[in-house]
Amino acid sequence: MKAETKYKGALKLAAIGDALGWMTEFEYSNDNLQTKFGQSSIDKFHNWEKTVGGRFNGYIDYLKAGSYSDDTQLLLSVARSIKPNGNVDHDYFSKAELPSWLLYSRGAGRTIKNAAQKIERKSAKWNHNFFTFKAGNNTIDYRESGANGAAMRILPIALANFRDIETIKEEVFANSIVTHGHSRAILGAILYAYAVDLIIPINHNDFNAESYIVQIGQDFQQKFSLPFLNKVEYSSWIHEWNKKSKTTFIEQYNQTLNETQEQLRLIYKGLTGNYSPEKILNELGCVAKETKGSGIATVLAGIYLTCKFYNKPIDGIVYAVNYLGSDTDSIAAFTGGLLGALHGQSVIPEKWKTVQDFDYLDITAKRLLAISEDNYISETDKEIIKSIRDFKLDKDDYKLDDKVNYHPLGSGKIIKIDRQQPLTKGKYNLIVDIEFEIGQTCRFSKLLNGVIPKSNNQKDVIELIKAKVDSSKQADLIENINRMNNEEVNDLIIKVLKSLA
Repeated sequence: MKAETKYKGALKLAAIGDALGWMTEFEYSNDNLQTKFGQSSIDKFHNWEKTVGGRFNGYIDYLKAGSYSDDTQLLLSVARSIKPNGNVDHDYFSKAELPSWLLYSRGAGRTIKNAAQKIERKSAKWNHNFFTFKAGNNTIDYRESGANGAAMRILPIALANFRDIETIKEEVFANSIVTHGHSRAILGAILYAYAVDLIIPINHNDFNAESYIVQIGQDFQQKFSLPFLNKVEYSSWIHEWNKKSKTTFIEQYNQTLNETQEQLRLIYKGLTGNYSPEKILNELGCVAKETKGSGIATVLAGIYLTCKFYNKPIDGIVYAVNYLGSDTDSIAAFTGGLLGALHGQSVIPEKWKTVQDFDYLDITAKRLLAISEDNYISETDKEIIKSIRDFKLDKDDYKLDDKVNYHPLGSGKIIKIDRQQPLTKGKYNLIVDIEFEIGQTCRFSKLLNGVIPKSNNQKDVIELIKAKVDSSKQADLIENINRMNNEEVNDLIIKVLKSLA
């Protein structure tokens, strides 16, 4: 099988797993799925909606079928940050991609959003982004951030540096510490990258699940050691990490290595003993509140499901998507990335090819393959930017089809504008969808002061309603039109009403 189909399969099935799993992430029963999607088990994309932004200032995010979450958004950000030699431009990722992502992030957790905000401090650097943030009544320290926000984005690093595990380890470590400081997040990311690197050259007909786990677990302490930590850029990070901790980072990392090796033994026993996936995933901690989003637990879940369903890749992803109560989008993305790297893109069913930005994922995979083969020629080197973003949401003066520029995504066209009134008076949410020339689509949103301005075609649609619609129905319809105040919807209604006799 050609490497290209494996690279494309890995990226696309990771995004597909993310998009499917995002739909089920906060659902806790099959009855809920049936009510919401008309399916008690999700195996295809649906249009859906979720409330974001809190009770008083929130809005309804209407999600198109196949929309992906922050997992894939940040994966693509990392992919754009990889230089032609396979190394990550850490300054570019931390100071350009990550802060800019905040305006279009979807489904992001508290740690990664706080990290993206804190990296904008002048004193912060990719290897010095120590911070704390409030979570309810608790204060969370960067050193305690052990979730999977690093692991979910590092697939491109593994692909760009295929068969160079020492480079992979260092580049993944460096990218991880921009946002996460706990060894569970860091080792989880390195472990996932290693699992991808190991599975790419295997023919799916020759794959042996038990042997794969044994290969991962062999010489585990040595394999996942961090010899590069004596470099000045990392030793300074270690020094700062150790200053305010009761233990050293190395002690914590070694403890995490031991814990992870034990869990790999659990997976091996589960495979050889043919235990149910539910039993193994529960024992890995995938539904326990304290560990469900752990960088270790979720990556191991992806590795396990890959082994359990290696000869039925679609079933493996669907199982991850419907393992309710877990971090379904990330686990399904890890499972999809590994199974895609094993089987290639040919196993993707037609119904999944409508995932958001399918073609851009294709382009990204080809670029990463070219880098891994030393065949990539960059058109221009990226600048480390402190540039003005042409596109800002500080004013509501955009129109459909406006051409805009947003660093680092480049030029794009506005394809949808929505405005929604929250419970808080004197404010409204401006929501703008942009299709960028590079192939990625993003939804930006911001809470603005003031009242929702009337759409340019608001008056036209109301006049047509009065002329074309039965008088008994006009009041309710006009009230809804005024509430939505959406130019795109108004255009559609105008076309329909004009077609009426």
